[in-house]
Amino acid sequence: MKEISLIEEKEIVGGGSNISGAIISALKGYISIIFEIGQAVGSSIRRIKSDKLCSF
Repeated sequence: MKEISLIEEKEIVGGGSNISGAIISALKGYISIIFEIGQAVGSSIRRIKSDKLCSF
């Protein structure tokens, strides 16, 4: 096997620039959670402003 010099190692580009399916799935999960929180907060604000709250 041929040894690679330090200069050649520094010139190697690539590896790690690909986005894997796991990363995309994790981002989709985070975006989904943020969207659901926004829906809940928006719904709460709308119910408070229209005075349609359930009595305890």
